[in-house]
Amino acid sequence: MAGRVLSIEIGYSLTRVCELDYKAKTPKVYKSFTVSTLEGVVNDGVLQLDTHYLEGIRGGMREHGIKAKQVIFSISSGKIANREVTIPFVKENRIGDVVRAKASEYFPMELSQYELAYTVLETIGEDKNNKQYKLMVLAVPAALLKGYYDLAAALRLDVAAIDYAGNSLFQIVKKECTTGTHLIAKIDERSTLIMVIQDQKIAFTRNVAYGVDEALQVVSDSAAWGTVRNIRQAIQIVEQNQCIALEADNGEQPPETLSREDAARRHVTEALTPMVGGIVRVIDYYISRNPAVIDTVHITGVGANFLGMNDLLQKEINYPVSVIKKVEGLNLEKYFKDGFFGEYLSCIGAVMAPVNLKLHEDKSKSKGKAAGKGGASSGDSVSQTGTILAWTIFAVGFLAAAGMTAFSILTYLEAEKENAELKRQVEELKPIIDVYNTYVDVKAEYNKVKAMYEVTESRNDELYEFMLELEQKLPSDVNVVAFTSDRSQVTITMNVSTKGEAAATIEQLRTFESLLPESITVTAVTEEVNEESNSSTVNFTAAALYAPVQHGDEEAEEETETEAAE
Repeated sequence: MAGRVLSIEIGYSLTRVCELDYKAKTPKVYKSFTVSTLEGVVNDGVLQLDTHYLEGIRGGMREHGIKAKQVIFSISSGKIANREVTIPFVKENRIGDVVRAKASEYFPMELSQYELAYTVLETIGEDKNNKQYKLMVLAVPAALLKGYYDLAAALRLDVAAIDYAGNSLFQIVKKECTTGTHLIAKIDERSTLIMVIQDQKIAFTRNVAYGVDEALQVVSDSAAWGTVRNIRQAIQIVEQNQCIALEADNGEQPPETLSREDAARRHVTEALTPMVGGIVRVIDYYISRNPAVIDTVHITGVGANFLGMNDLLQKEINYPVSVIKKVEGLNLEKYFKDGFFGEYLSCIGAVMAPVNLKLHEDKSKSKGKAAGKGGASSGDSVSQTGTILAWTIFAVGFLAAAGMTAFSILTYLEAEKENAELKRQVEELKPIIDVYNTYVDVKAEYNKVKAMYEVTESRNDELYEFMLELEQKLPSDVNVVAFTSDRSQVTITMNVSTKGEAAATIEQLRTFESLLPESITVTAVTEEVNEESNSSTVNFTAAALYAPVQHGDEEAEEETETEAAE
């Protein structure tokens, strides 16, 4: 009996209990049973013990003659945070120190109320100087763990270990996934754990917040397959009967024309839709970010009990889907020949290599006991002088080590503080990024509009002001015969009485603010003499370029805006 342990997984509907070998490569199952989980006992992994629930477990233990004195729990909860990290290749007994030192980087939250655990996923690199460990690090609320310690105490059992359900599942199926890429979906009552295993290593994990609870409730409420008194009977019905509608009718057939079984199948399939959709989204997410092609999809858990569940999933994801009915190296089908062992896989896997989550106070007690034993074992055979010398050397070494440790810790804390301050500044400045991006977008649109406007811009738009300047500055005896204007220049044909007046007119044109003085040219100067009136008329044509538009104010404004943005 010394090598046996009780393994328990508490689900929303059923609590699964197994008695089996502890930390054996091929654990043997001796006893198994289920107990109904009463309403309110578990909420996202957190336990609220109930007298009737405890009596149900005790009754099952008595009925099956279980004598194990230790218990292992396999737990799952949305409150458990997990991260895959890489750390330097250190001695195995120092991995925990490295994880605790960098915990605040892995989990940016207050960790005083959390317990940490880790499992080594693989060793990366071959060169000794470049080797690294790839770890899965877990942070579990201490309050969540305390509920399981309280349950163990109420059952008069010692806690051997507490395992994470993802690790429990991996330990039991990794031998089936030695090569290639395999997706494992553990479908429970109210959640689905999805894990991708690539070449016997965990590559991806996600939780879907949907299970088969509502579908089992539909089976219980329907009279299509007889009277159902509890959840265990509902599971037996879905194992033995086709309760899933595999031929979709798209709701076209009126409900009143359906048989009782077909109507029930339609409702069961509708209840499974959120869970199936969640699995499809997770698979799409994984495929979009990973080049490896999924070779096979395996399902287990309560949902795999449904006859036709693999066919339903295969229609949606276009991958071969199979139910795990055999585990390499374990003769589970022999023990569970009268039932389905898929829902017990986490219980079985938890005893193989648990991550061993523990409460801090439990660790302190164990350390205290170990220290007490070490103190009691010291001998009195050395002389008093030798003892004093030994203690002196120990004290000097201890103080030197303490000094170096304190210096390292202070340096690390200072760097960590600076890192936290920089992260805080980054978080504070993040809103400025949105403001700046908005400014850049608006400025780009403004430049586009401005460029379009400048293409259509013409000095003819200011023709009225130019005509006023002509009226104000030209001598009164100048007669304007013709006037033409385009985008760049103006041409005026005029006549005056004498050549002197013509010269004065040209000089006056050079004072126009709207014209470039150096661009004024005079052509076609002719003089006509009227003999009858003894008078003459001088005709000439003047052409000049428009002066460029002054944009000084606008450019200054743009420079001011740019400086403000920077």
